Amino acid sequence: MVAVCMDGKVWSAADAKKLREEHRFVCGNGSICRENSNKAPADRIPLQLTPEQLYVGQRHCFLTQTSLNSQQESPTPSSEWWRSTWNMIASFFRQTTHTDEGSQKRRRIDPQVEQHRMEDTLVPLRHRIFLDLWEKGFYISSGSKFGGDYLLYDVDPLTSHAKAIVVVSECPVLSASELAGFCRLARAVKKTFVMAYVNDNQTVSYTTLVHVATTTRTTNGARPV
Repeated sequence: MVAVCMDGKVWSAADAKKLREEHRFVCGNGSICRENSNKAPADRIPLQLTPEQLYVGQRHCFLTQTSLNSQQESPTPSSEWWRSTWNMIASFFRQTTHTDEGSQKRRRIDPQVEQHRMEDTLVPLRHRIFLDLWEKGFYISSGSKFGGDYLLYDVDPLTSHAKAIVVVSECPVLSASELAGFCRLARAVKKTFVMAYVNDNQTVSYTTLVHVATTTRTTNGARPV
């Protein structure tokens, strides 16, 4: 278990190393890895974790936040907070005056599945996307240098370049100008462009876009004038 201050700072060099090597937590937005610097020196303390990293660490029970903090800021909502909020909201829907037996049979849904779905809708979209990508085994850092939300790495960013730019979108539909711009950018920096969003079933989904350059040639092989 790694102790983190309420403002998300890690002051122990050993804990910062453990987060990087065991939990793939790299490049927060503090002094160790600024948001616009994906390869800052690894020996700078404190390590500033992002809200997404705090959420993942608390959900997977390897982070605990302490009150030892020079700037007492409000903590990031924990999994217990999300659970209590869900129970409060769910209590309103349980207080029904009439029930139709036929409609109850038609709407028989697994309570656990419904609870998890409702809990997910309370979590910020960026947190859900970050959690899903982290659980897939990626190293994740800021994508601000390339106009995205995240950069994905197969291995530690200190030893490799990013393979994909991820943009978190509330809507899976892009305008023609956005589509062309993102694809051209990804092609220019030799990375894959990935749009992350939540589909109609409230499931995290991804769309990979590839820019393809095409040319038209005449019968003799020359380009048209």
